Amino acid sequence: MPENKNQTMRFGIVALILIGAVTALNFSFDALSWREDFGQITYGILMLLFASSALAFGNMGEKVKHLLIWSMIFVVGMIGYSYRHELSAVKEKVLAELIPGRGVQHGLSSARFPVSDDGHFYIQARVNGKPIVFLADTGATSIVLTPKDAKKLGYNPSTLTFDRFFQTANGLVRGSSVRLDSFQVGDFRLHRIGASVNEAEMKESLLGMAFFERLDRYEVKGDVLTLYW
Repeated sequence: MPENKNQTMRFGIVALILIGAVTALNFSFDALSWREDFGQITYGILMLLFASSALAFGNMGEKVKHLLIWSMIFVVGMIGYSYRHELSAVKEKVLAELIPGRGVQHGLSSARFPVSDDGHFYIQARVNGKPIVFLADTGATSIVLTPKDAKKLGYNPSTLTFDRFFQTANGLVRGSSVRLDSFQVGDFRLHRIGASVNEAEMKESLLGMAFFERLDRYEVKGDVLTLYW
């Protein structure tokens, strides 16, 4: 009988402490009102009474320890959820540094690309729905695909007619004209844009002025290339 009385008293004390703490927090942040949120308040009180009964009976020390652990997990989860957009931006920035051409979209109409270890800027685009990494080359006039990237997009270099000539740093090269159904960098989209497939092997595809002249503008500041559309 005394044991039951002690447990009942313990239950009452724990319930008062929990309800008092939650009430104080509600007054501080003005989150709920009796008139507009009566249902939520009633549900919350029932949950607090349930938690109080769980704490009041049995080994209270162990249960308090477990409650604190779960409370910390809940708080960390809420913080992570509250800052989910900021954390997502951090993730994208880290990936942009680690993955060549990944870039980070900045706002609705621009994207930033950090310089790579070799001193060049790389831009990852989705061409006909497939990811292709390009070397940004404002000295080139066209979008030039390597034979490997052309095969990735469904073109067979052996069936193409290489009737165009391009002057490059490696001399005169031949290319074949193709038309890309879709070309996307970030939220910037182009449709039915002309390009060429290089006859000789290249290290990477080139993104020339045929792309850059369709932007609103572009600029290089420090180690970052920014595209505006």
